[in-house]
Amino acid sequence: MLSQGEYGLVLSGGGAKGAFEMGVWKAIRECEYSIGAVIGTSVGAINAAMIAQNNFDIAMEFWSKITITHVLNLSKTVTNNYVETWSKESFDTFRDGFLTLLFSDGFDITPLRNNLTRLISEEAIRKSSVRFGLVTVDLTSLKPKQLMIEDIPQGQLIDYLLASATLPIFQKQEIDGKTYIDGGFFDNVPINFMLEQNFNQIISVEFPVLAIRKWVRDKNIKIVTVNNSEFLGGTLNFNSKTIDHSIQLGYLDAMKTFGALEGKHYYIDTQREYFIFEKFKSQLGLPLSDKIKEQKLIELLGNPKVTDRQSIMIGLEDLLKKTTFRNQPLALSLLEITAKSLGVPRLENYSINFFFQAILKKLNTLLEENLTLLENPAIMMDFLVPANNNFRRYNFITFYIVFVSIRGDLSREKMNAFLCKFTPNISLSMITLFYIHEMLEN
Repeated sequence: MLSQGEYGLVLSGGGAKGAFEMGVWKAIRECEYSIGAVIGTSVGAINAAMIAQNNFDIAMEFWSKITITHVLNLSKTVTNNYVETWSKESFDTFRDGFLTLLFSDGFDITPLRNNLTRLISEEAIRKSSVRFGLVTVDLTSLKPKQLMIEDIPQGQLIDYLLASATLPIFQKQEIDGKTYIDGGFFDNVPINFMLEQNFNQIISVEFPVLAIRKWVRDKNIKIVTVNNSEFLGGTLNFNSKTIDHSIQLGYLDAMKTFGALEGKHYYIDTQREYFIFEKFKSQLGLPLSDKIKEQKLIELLGNPKVTDRQSIMIGLEDLLKKTTFRNQPLALSLLEITAKSLGVPRLENYSINFFFQAILKKLNTLLEENLTLLENPAIMMDFLVPANNNFRRYNFITFYIVFVSIRGDLSREKMNAFLCKFTPNISLSMITLFYIHEMLEN
């Protein structure tokens, strides 16, 4: 978990990727971290304003309902031109007309202005205990403007929020005779600006986007960086499913970054309801009561001399080193590899007990769906014949069903032909399920 004290929150620009930052805010609230100031660039500035306003419901309303038409006025500009002119011509004419419109006038962002005016209270932000700041660029003088709320003239907050978020494809934003563009053209991750506000603990949310990022001047401060672990979609991809995915991902990635959840691929709380996990760890490496499974475990480890717990644990660690989970804790990695092999949904906040349940539930579902699998003799032939690559089209559950169905009297030649088709992940998943079942039976 993060240390106590007050943090400065820095939010990057990235268009629709900004939904991820709402998930991070949810995690910050759940972990009860104190935020003293929030500074953002572009969409990060819009999110920063909503966070300073400290109304989570309003922020979620904005993001959960947003579509491209809540940001851009496409209907009047693009649709009318398409109906009246471009649709009567060739595609090249349509493309040239679209690009001319795009780079001459720019997209009308009046819908975004109307939404921000409806949802954001300038008065509440000025009175907030969380200080607010943003970054934009004065195109007239080619100079950056880094403004805290007290530097923004009364009544002009929405104007400056739009100025910070004005991409070149948008209509120009003018304030008091000056033209402004997106703050990402100066600093998309304004950590240095936050340093000027005297914060030495900073949470920074950063996206891989085409924008300028300044080097952090002070190397002695504590920066906790939250990055997205999955692709968040395009800058203008305001699709409801993508937005929901980004919010959930932001929450889970932040919770893991903060140390509230563990796991390499999944998000697991190992501190809550940990009894079953402790039992699994204590069972791991012990001899199995089913001697056929015991022999299969030894075969999977690839060492017939493996008979004691220490040797089994060493064999598991050696297999783990051949996976992307190398250098991760063994017991948790085995569960994650197995869950991934089975296709257990990733984006969930799992208690460790619920994670076990999710693995078993998915296994049972897949077994029921593939009850007739062994009725096809060609499948068994694919696995037991040497140098047959047909097995590559099979998923883990096929490997599992075929392997557990094999009797103990299979010839060494056929067993070797079968085992050579196992990847380290499949072998570890198979062994993990053996031990889970052993744990449940004892």
